[in-house]
Amino acid sequence: MSVPTFDCTTNPTGIKTAYADVRADFAAIYGQDPDFVTRSPGRVNLIGEHIDYCDFSVLPMAIEMAVMCAVRVLPANKTPSVALANADPRFSRRQFEMPRDGAEVVIDAAVSDWSNYFKCGLLVAQQYLKNKFPAKFRAQPLAGLEVYVKGNVFTGGGLSSSAAFICAVALAVIRANAGRNFQVSKQELTQITARAEHYVGVNNGGMDQAASVCGETDHALYVEFKPELKATPFRFPELRNSEIQFIIANTTVVSNKAETGPVNYNLRVVEVTVAANLLAARYDLELQPTGNLGKGTLRDFMDAYFARYRGASQPWDGDIEQGIMRLTEMLKLVEETLTQEGYTVQQASEAIRCSVEDFTQIYLTSFPVRFQTLKLYQRARHVFSEALRVLKALKLMTQGSFSNDAQFFDAFGQLMNESQSSCRDFYDCSCPEIDEICRIARENGSYGSRLTGAGWGGCTVHLVPRSKVDDVRSALAQQYYANRDMRGLKLDDVILVSRPELGSCVLEV
Repeated sequence: MSVPTFDCTTNPTGIKTAYADVRADFAAIYGQDPDFVTRSPGRVNLIGEHIDYCDFSVLPMAIEMAVMCAVRVLPANKTPSVALANADPRFSRRQFEMPRDGAEVVIDAAVSDWSNYFKCGLLVAQQYLKNKFPAKFRAQPLAGLEVYVKGNVFTGGGLSSSAAFICAVALAVIRANAGRNFQVSKQELTQITARAEHYVGVNNGGMDQAASVCGETDHALYVEFKPELKATPFRFPELRNSEIQFIIANTTVVSNKAETGPVNYNLRVVEVTVAANLLAARYDLELQPTGNLGKGTLRDFMDAYFARYRGASQPWDGDIEQGIMRLTEMLKLVEETLTQEGYTVQQASEAIRCSVEDFTQIYLTSFPVRFQTLKLYQRARHVFSEALRVLKALKLMTQGSFSNDAQFFDAFGQLMNESQSSCRDFYDCSCPEIDEICRIARENGSYGSRLTGAGWGGCTVHLVPRSKVDDVRSALAQQYYANRDMRGLKLDDVILVSRPELGSCVLEV
């Protein structure tokens, strides 16, 4: 399925106002209309935190908050350059020239600047175009662009503002260079942007991009990573007397993955990779060279274990019941094999049967990390149990009818609450502010409350029947936000009520 394209008369109702605003702003800055606007939304992850880079499936949804890029393609006789302007005054205007020989744009990950994220989208789009149209783009520069960026996805809020931005940019670069009639598939756009943030030192998986690109109204997305990255929409059940709503509440604690990666995000990637290899060594198994570090994942370990010790002829194919059975056994192995005390580098290298020098080279040099001990038991327990919760949630959504509305809310909410507990207790990615918001929301009508995104601040998501939305919103305003320095933010800037929304699209002028 291709990324949809709309014109100024047919674009979806919910996007029309934002489209008109960004078009007018572009004209005010550059003196004329843009040629087109691209849009990619943020996302919330309902179940499945920190397991995408272990190749386990997740269950996010796209939200109405989005990033839009208004673009004018410069004439071919102009110097191939990019001019960037942003509606957010924190992000100053930038301009840079592109290599005239068609070489890839250079990204300096040591420099923290918003233009680097634009370059990430530009770079993966350029690689895509070279592969798709080698004769045209192998040795020629991309078209010059004037770009205006406007978004309302909370920056550093765990709603994947960076992924939404990169997806909107990559889509814009492809549209600018391949032309109005060329259609890029959702699958292709997801795949090329999935690891774009690696160029700025963020060791992420592909969930954020899949949710942003493939979102559909009133559907959650079952995002799989094996045998290939894909997103399958599943509609939420239609209840008899209640309407399902999700409240997204920002803690206002900023979580910047690039800056805190060495002790948070990147370290977790290392820990789950080491855990997979330690388990593999314990059971005398070889892992495939997959994952962000090229050393295998916890899912690879599960497949290898069931092939050798349970006679499985094929890796897990995504079947819900089979997955539930296998993940339940994995949790037993974690309890039997890994110690709850942390592992030093010496202990971990001995358990994996390699030297300290090799261990350091293999696991600790691809991305910067800092730690005293590696918490392998806690990380593996979270990953396997969270993957299990995703399957239970999907099973619930596909169940069909419910005897009453509370049956769905209770069951789905419990899975969200269990996810939050695991993120807090075993993955150490919650924070006091997240815990407080979740407590307040549950006490006032939320059935399920948890962090969403990487954690360590950012946003929370809450499953709430429509009849309880005002109660939860008022309680958060009085008990949480009234006690915080809002830095000029209004309540509507930190609390969003949303259902699943449309993913990436192109809006032609």
